[in-house]
Amino acid sequence: MKHSGLMMAISAICLACGCKDQGMIVDVDDVEMIELDQIHSDIKIVPIKCDYPLDYIHRTIVYNDYIFLLGLSRKMIYCVQGDSVISVLNAEGRGYGEYSFINDFSYSEKEKVLYVVGDGKYLKYSIPSMTFLGSWESNITTGGILALNQNELFVNCSYIQGDKDVYSGICIMSSNNGEVLRKCYDLEYINKQFSLERDYTKQSDYIVFSVNSLSKNKIIKYDIKNGTTQELFSFYYNSKWRVSRHTEKLARKDPLMFAYEDYSRELHCDGCHYPSIINSRLSFWSFPRENDKVRSVVTIVKDGVPIRRSFKVSGTDYIPGPSCLHDGYCVDLIASKNEVAVTDSDNLSPLGKELNRIMNSQRFDNPILLYFTFDKGL
Repeated sequence: MKHSGLMMAISAICLACGCKDQGMIVDVDDVEMIELDQIHSDIKIVPIKCDYPLDYIHRTIVYNDYIFLLGLSRKMIYCVQGDSVISVLNAEGRGYGEYSFINDFSYSEKEKVLYVVGDGKYLKYSIPSMTFLGSWESNITTGGILALNQNELFVNCSYIQGDKDVYSGICIMSSNNGEVLRKCYDLEYINKQFSLERDYTKQSDYIVFSVNSLSKNKIIKYDIKNGTTQELFSFYYNSKWRVSRHTEKLARKDPLMFAYEDYSRELHCDGCHYPSIINSRLSFWSFPRENDKVRSVVTIVKDGVPIRRSFKVSGTDYIPGPSCLHDGYCVDLIASKNEVAVTDSDNLSPLGKELNRIMNSQRFDNPILLYFTFDKGL
């Protein structure tokens, strides 16, 4: 679809939803559960091959030529080509070309450069060799980065401007020296705490990202070519999954005293994840947690109405949901065979059998990637 056609489609969605004025209620308790392999014809499974056990994976990002896996310790990044680990970035330290931890990372496919954000450092490494290319130090606090082109990074950041004024928001940063080139979208301090570190998706010539607060959530489109932003959708979760107005007032009054990690992530949906536009329809994911179990709920805005779905793989405890998005696919990293263990062999689905077969054949119980789409079946 041409850019103008996409704009018209998104405008129609916004008008139908009335999203700019009041937002909609997304009820993640009223969700239809669907068998994953009954409505998907383009599922594929990629077992990650390696001659040694991998660290537990904290984050997965898939590109056209490589897959990158960040270990749970946030000390190393595995580079995967096809289905095999071909190199590893493991540069923990305080010296030249080293970092004490990895806060976030992004890959520039055109340059074949991996950008890594650590403790006040921005570092660059060539791919796939992981050769150190240079770095700069910065007093900018970064919540997430995305490589745009040869010279620019899309950054969720905070920094002091002037004497005491603190700026929080989305900026374009130079990938050569860390200079803030321009501001894209301002965020309140409390909203920044709820805007997740990696919730933006690059699609064609635009980026879709979420802005999350204590209760209201927004999905924003950033036009890379024109440098403009547009609100696509805003909503509230049903009352069970958002904090009370009283708590929100307290948090806004003193954000530093608000127990963000304990309250927001355990007691209500923490924003909207992985927003994207597929076939002119906006979708995003929610992960409500109940009784120590996390559900995966996808919301698709169709004809101005949010449709909510969850997926299952019968005969297992596995709950499908994305670890990242790539080229129209949801990509889920299944960390170990425990995640797809058989719980009901009499009702085990074909996909459940295949997942178990592949996971049981994995050396060292290394992870696998499950690619799936949902748009065609809904």
